[in-house]
This record gives sequence, structure tokens and C-alpha cells, in this order.
Amino acid sequence: MRTRVVNRLWSFGGVLAALLLVLWFGVTQPVWTANHKHSALPAVEPAALRAHVDMLSVHLPGRRGTERDLAPTVQWLESTLSQYGMPQRESYLSAGQQFHNLLMKFGPDTDKRALLVIGAHYDTADGLPGADDNASGVAGLIELARLLAQAERQGLLKRRIELVFYTLEESRVQAQHEMGSYIHADGLRKAGEAVALMLSLEMIGYFSDAAGSQRFPLPGMASLYTDRGNFIAVISNLNNMPAVRAVKRSLKRSIGAELPVYSLNGPERLIPGIGASDHRSYWALGYPAVMLTDTAYMRNLAYHTALDTAERLDYARMALVVQGVYQWVLDSAAD
Repeated sequence: MRTRVVNRLWSFGGVLAALLLVLWFGVTQPVWTANHKHSALPAVEPAALRAHVDMLSVHLPGRRGTERDLAPTVQWLESTLSQYGMPQRESYLSAGQQFHNLLMKFGPDTDKRALLVIGAHYDTADGLPGADDNASGVAGLIELARLLAQAERQGLLKRRIELVFYTLEESRVQAQHEMGSYIHADGLRKAGEAVALMLSLEMIGYFSDAAGSQRFPLPGMASLYTDRGNFIAVISNLNNMPAVRAVKRSLKRSIGAELPVYSLNGPERLIPGIGASDHRSYWALGYPAVMLTDTAYMRNLAYHTALDTAERLDYARMALVVQGVYQWVLDSAAD
């Protein structure tokens, strides 16, 4: 009798261990690849990122979600992006006001493969400075436009890429279908455009090496990662495990020696924050999408406050993130 009980306990323990292993693998998406810093990656200057964030969070009017408040930011973005190509407005009406996504397209028109979309929202909650949320993502996207324009001139781009500067991500008034990201995703769907992956840059500038600086939405998750907010994270739902692994692999191979890269796949209803940005609009329309983030309020305690200011960000590590995204674009061209 005792032997039978012991055998059952061992069997139960084995099943439990197997389930925990599957859970760990599914959630963290481990990638066994060497961490590198590619010397061939083009430079991204931290000072340039700082200048963009300063302009957005200090010098321009508050980026509250109204046509009037956002107009100066739209004009500045168009002027800045015109150095790297021809920004296009994707305009629409919401609550009787006109709002604009800004699009930058790169790569050969002859490429018939599904599109890569990389986006970041330029509005803020309640007109706050929004240095990390989301001037950091916008600054990264501007520098990515510079890198892609340079790569295009050199004949290095083999795939179509669309950069999108979204409006109304933060609005408490408009429904999801009036967010700029939803408008863009819906436009692609109506045009019959296939999307290989949408990558949302959502807060990529705040890092901390202090113990206890990283929090998590559920108890026990710190044991799967780290309690230091010194990494960049690739996050998505359970439908996008291969996409998360692909982005994570490119980042680890290109910048992993200098900036740790972690990932999370999980159900949106169970783990708060997984769908809390523009990538969710693409999920709603059946497109694969992931978020690249410093984990927002899980790390940056100035989230949605007047303390989210430019001097708190780490522009050297932001530059690494941009380089990693650029490498992912190049890697995706080989797919």
C-alpha cells in the first residue's frame, strides 16, 4: 500500500514538473542563442534620442488627444521625418475632430511578401510630459526612419516596412475603433494587405539596475525573470509565440551582450497589461502583433504623472533598443 502511494506521488510530481516546464517555456519563450553586440550595426546617438524626447515632452505643447493640441506635434513630426522620405497623413474624424496617423514607407514595391509594421503613439494621457510614455517610442521610431532611409539608399532593404506614428492611444473618450492604430490596421485589412508582424514601441526609455526596481502583474513571476528593471521586454498573447521568439532572437543576437532581453506570452485576461497598447488593435483585426517595452508602470513609477520627464530616461540603452529593432528588420528580410 505504501509503495503504491509513493508511486502515485512520484507520478503526480512528474506530471506537475512537466506542466510547470511547459508553462515556463510558453510564458518566457527561451531562446538559446549567443548574446552579441554587432559591430556592423549603424550608430544611434543617445544625444539624438534625447533631443527628440526633449522636443516632444518639453518644448511642444502638451500632446492631449484633441485636434488643436496635437497639431503642433503633427507638424513637427512631418518636418523632422521629411529628412528621411515623404511622410503621409492617414486622417480620420473622431468626435467631430480630425486626427492624423503619420506613415513612412520603406523597401521595394516589388516585394510581395507580407508587410512589416512598426509603430508608436505620439499622444499622451491628459497632456502630461510623457517622456517615456511615449516620446521614447516616437524618438526610437524617428531614428529607425533615419536608419531605414540610409539602408534603402545602400540597397540593403529587401522587404517592405511601414513606420506608423499613431494618434489617440491614450484617449479616454474615443472607443478602440477610433484609436489611430485601429484605423491603420482596419485600412490594411480593407486593402487586403497581409501583415507579417506589427511591432509596437511602447515606452522604451526607462531602466534601473537597482534591486527591487522591477515589479510584475502576478505573484511569483519575478522568479522567472529578475527583480531589476534593466532589460527590454517582448510581450504578446498566446497566439503570437513564434513572433515573440523571432523578435527576441534578433534582439539577443544583436544587442543582448549589453542589454538583457526577456519575453512574455500569456492570456490577456489573466495577465494585466499584455494588450495595453497599439498592438491590441491589430489583434482585433486578426493580424499578428507584439509589444516592445520597458514594462511601463511595472517599472516606471512616474507613469501617467507629471514626473515622467526627459531627464529620467536612459538614452544609451534606448539607442541599443533601436539598433536591435533595426537588426530584426534586416533578419526578417531573410524570412
